[in-house]
Amino acid sequence: MKNEIKNRLNWLPVSLNIRYVVLCLSLFCSVITKASSYGESIFTDKVCTVWWTGSTYKVMQNEACPDKKGKVAVWSAKNETESFQLVLSPLTDLKNISVAATNLKNGKGEEIGSENVVIRKVEYVHVTKPSGTLHKAGLYPDPLPQCTDLFDALEKQNTPLFITIKVPNNVSSGKYTGEILIESSGWETTVPVELNVWDFSLPELPKMRSGFGMSTARIKQYHNLDTKDELEQVTDMYFRSFKDYRISPYYFYDLAKIKRTVKGICWTGGVFDPETTYEGKYSYQLKNSSNGRFTDLIKIDPTHPYLLKWQAKTFPEGQKYSVIVKCYDEEKQPLYWSMKWMKYEGCRSWRLDTLFIDTTGFFAEKDLPDYRPFPENARYASIHLSGPPAGDVWFDDFQFVDEMSGENLLPHGDFEQDIDELDIEIDFSDFDEVARKYLDEFGFSGFRFGVPGLAKKSKGVLNGFVSGTPEYKKLMKLYLKPVQDHLEQNGWLGKEYLYWADEPDHEHYKFVREGMEAIYEAAPKLTRFITENNPGPEIMDVTEIGCPVLYQINPEKVKEWSGKGRKFWSYLMCWPKEPHLNLFIDSYAINMRMWLWISYKYNLVGILVWNSNQWNGAKGAAPDGIVQNIWEDPMTYKSGWGTPYGSAPEYGNGDGMFFYPPNRDPNSDKTKYMSGPVPSLRLEILREGLDDYDYMIMLEECIKDADLNQKKLVAKAKKILDFGSEVFVSDRMYSKDPKVLMDYRMKMGELLSEFERKKNSKE
Repeated sequence: MKNEIKNRLNWLPVSLNIRYVVLCLSLFCSVITKASSYGESIFTDKVCTVWWTGSTYKVMQNEACPDKKGKVAVWSAKNETESFQLVLSPLTDLKNISVAATNLKNGKGEEIGSENVVIRKVEYVHVTKPSGTLHKAGLYPDPLPQCTDLFDALEKQNTPLFITIKVPNNVSSGKYTGEILIESSGWETTVPVELNVWDFSLPELPKMRSGFGMSTARIKQYHNLDTKDELEQVTDMYFRSFKDYRISPYYFYDLAKIKRTVKGICWTGGVFDPETTYEGKYSYQLKNSSNGRFTDLIKIDPTHPYLLKWQAKTFPEGQKYSVIVKCYDEEKQPLYWSMKWMKYEGCRSWRLDTLFIDTTGFFAEKDLPDYRPFPENARYASIHLSGPPAGDVWFDDFQFVDEMSGENLLPHGDFEQDIDELDIEIDFSDFDEVARKYLDEFGFSGFRFGVPGLAKKSKGVLNGFVSGTPEYKKLMKLYLKPVQDHLEQNGWLGKEYLYWADEPDHEHYKFVREGMEAIYEAAPKLTRFITENNPGPEIMDVTEIGCPVLYQINPEKVKEWSGKGRKFWSYLMCWPKEPHLNLFIDSYAINMRMWLWISYKYNLVGILVWNSNQWNGAKGAAPDGIVQNIWEDPMTYKSGWGTPYGSAPEYGNGDGMFFYPPNRDPNSDKTKYMSGPVPSLRLEILREGLDDYDYMIMLEECIKDADLNQKKLVAKAKKILDFGSEVFVSDRMYSKDPKVLMDYRMKMGELLSEFERKKNSKE
């Protein structure tokens, strides 16, 4: 830490050194901010103290009420949501509390209706396993269920209400006043609220792009849904929450995918290997218990004997594989309990193996104890190949010979491919329907698009053909070129980001490069995307968007590469923990908002989080049928990625989880929940940051469009946008005081209003 301070001071101007040292001292000594330093008391009587604070604070249950007096007063642009927290600190238990808002009125009698005011109750989750060594256990505010039912407030304990005002775009600027009405059994009060609306409006769509994962499978599981129609309805409610919070999901089309039908390939499940062949161009390879099959049925006569023969080799020596023949009737329906098969032990050199299907009755052999001929009603057969449990098997020159006619009934048993027969049919109809809703109507800024046939740790394989082969290249183009053209025709091109390589290590860059180049060769207008935990210059030129984890970003490199046309996002995840900026529940309230301020300074144009509803991640850590209840345990657990089955390594509290399910007891409550999610305090604070980012970009646009008579305004705007170490130095060293950001926001809001007034005076 001392070395980092020294290094940072080397590049800071001398005039900032003192401010920097003060900031560092505050960072080192900072704990959860006390209400006495940020809240204001509205009034106190014999029953309850009511106080308020801004949105970017975590009000702890047992902290003391502030002594400073004040009133609820907030500032907002048009078309913006602005929030504050109203805190009840009763001296005795309050029962059956209800909360409501009045209309907000200005001096002209114009109103902002109470339907634009959303009141949520701040609830707490118990962190018993801190996210890291600098994090602490305890009760933390995070879930924000809407106040639709009566609730209680316990004595000498803070009960915060999170109140959000949605300011319509068509209202007049100026001061509006209204009230929050609080009533309980035997006690009630009225809290005045002042809303000041600036002259300018936020854009309909956020300037910052985003990508947040969301699992529809977990929605179905936790909401107890049965049908696809139910899941579609509830998923739409989640997407409406995404829109409200100005973020975009990875896959808005998860339930309406693009349909792809590949034609002209007669084998599936394995790999056409160009490097290991008996004869010709390809053999057919199966790896590690994989299964391959011939895709068509073969016409047979059960009165004929048949001989299957092929060349095979395995690696390592002595690997066991199987060849299976299944039977079907005249209607091509399977005939169960009539499968013919044999297990074989291969060797490292090519060898002829066979399977004979006779017409005579039952006999027994060591390797085939129950053998019978084809059933009398069998009319078709299919061929299936099964690979060794831990090794490879290759097949070549495979034949299915009718012993009576001598005819080989199996076409393409040599595994050669006529490239002219390859084709792909693509059906966009389901995708288009949801794209028009979520891209055009909701305004989602983009979507993650997966590309089949790519692998970051090895050569890609598409429908059995290896990257670099003519067949692979043709299939890639047959799929991606129509996707590119279809997106362009509908005005969606550029919203896609082809994100298939996640955090590749340096030793995998070769395969990542091959995959990215294959995409570009097939469809050069599509946007390629990569997340980078170890960003290196040797991989920076293969995508249009790079997305390093925030703590690994080098702002000078970003500036350099951005100048060459590359765009940059950042992401947060399970690592690193404090003192780095992070997304955990048991950390500073300012984090989600500060992420956007750092993003602006670093010239980043997007943010990404791997999931938003990672409610049940550790497979096998609990008995079958038991799921995690994040209302009781908010830790995100790791599963897979080399961890033992049933273990539950910890990512961090709230990692990949910004929504709560409405079901608070998923193991016992089997109610069908046809409702949307419960948002989190962290998500609300993230939205504030997204709005702040809009302010900054809008100020840049004002500077660009200003005329010569606005030099003073431009100078003020440039100065505000050139914020420094009083806000942050790095993702490790940043202010924990939201007032720092709020003061800057106030200055930006006043300037944007002044720019807007001057613009309107000209018109």
